[in-house]
This record gives sequence, structure tokens and C-alpha cells, in this order.
Amino acid sequence: MIRFISLLIFIPLVILITAFAFNNPQLIIIDIFTSKVELPLAVALLISLLIGVIIGFVFNLVSLYTQKRKYLRLMRKKETLNGLSGVLNKSENE
Repeated sequence: MIRFISLLIFIPLVILITAFAFNNPQLIIIDIFTSKVELPLAVALLISLLIGVIIGFVFNLVSLYTQKRKYLRLMRKKETLNGLSGVLNKSENE
């Protein structure tokens, strides 16, 4: 079922990207400090989109990593507090 839904999303996306590329064949020049690159507008836009997705993915990974570290730290505190409460409960019962 998931594969079918993936295809329902993927196929129209490929069609839209292909149509976008055919509708934007104009060549543009990108000046990269020491060199110049000439490529179609659609390719330049898709490359910039891909770079943006990669940057967003990296920031998401960093955020996920910090959240995981925070979670692990809180779990260690919880275990410590549970151990202390067990010791306190034992001393109250005796």
C-alpha cells in the first residue's frame, strides 16, 4: 500500500519536473568567483532547490542529535531519582 502511495506521489512529481524543465530552457550564466558556468534555468533552479533541501536536512539532523542528547540526559536523571526514591522508601519502612 505504501509503495502504491509513493508511486502516486512520485509519478506526477516527475511529470511536473519534466514539464518545468521543458518550459524553462533559457540559458543563464552563473559567475562562481573565478569561473563562469552556463546552464539552463531549470537546471539552476533544481540545483538550488537540492542544495536547500540538503542544508535543511543537515539542520534537522543537528536538531535531532541535540534532542536525543537531552532525552538521554533526562533519562539518566530519572534513573538516579528513581534509585534515590527507592533508597528513601527503604529507610522510611525500616
